[in-house]
Amino acid sequence: MHNLLIKILLLVFLTCDLSSQSKYTLPCPPLVLQNSETILISQVGVKEKTGNNDGFEVEQSQYLASVNLKRGNPYCNAGQYWCFSQVTNENPNDNPMVKSGLAISTFNKAKKQGTKVNFKPDKHDLIVWNNKGKITGHIERIIEVGQKGWVSTVGFNTSSGMTGNQRDGGGVWKRKRNLYHFLGRMQLLGLVGWRS
Repeated sequence: MHNLLIKILLLVFLTCDLSSQSKYTLPCPPLVLQNSETILISQVGVKEKTGNNDGFEVEQSQYLASVNLKRGNPYCNAGQYWCFSQVTNENPNDNPMVKSGLAISTFNKAKKQGTKVNFKPDKHDLIVWNNKGKITGHIERIIEVGQKGWVSTVGFNTSSGMTGNQRDGGGVWKRKRNLYHFLGRMQLLGLVGWRS
């Protein structure tokens, strides 16, 4: 009986905690989402050259360069931005993301300009975590939604497994994340979704 009561209280706590999260949507054409996801998936397995946020794809030609940052800067948001920019390069105004190295930048844009909707993860949503009271954080894109808060994502500047730095790792990897769990010391800030 005691175990059942603990499970019920835990379920109530987790449900309340998740329902307090926010999700905002921004406009984005479906074709941009599909094509940027193809580019995103093609980056899985890219590794940093020396583990210092460096290497050809990371700094010189793609991620950091796309948001005008140099070697050594975190690139989780820059990588996501780059994927969208490859699809919208003829019309940069069609890129729904903020050209920034900060993970919370697109979430802040969505909060200010977007539409608030029910907190429910969907494919293509961006998950944004932040360190409470700081501007640092992490962002990943959902590629598949599971059950009980589990999602599959692709993240830049993360580790390939359950060990290592989850927000400042050595490359681009597919991950399993749970929206109920903290990411290291970071908490879930919310989701950025898309509408046609």
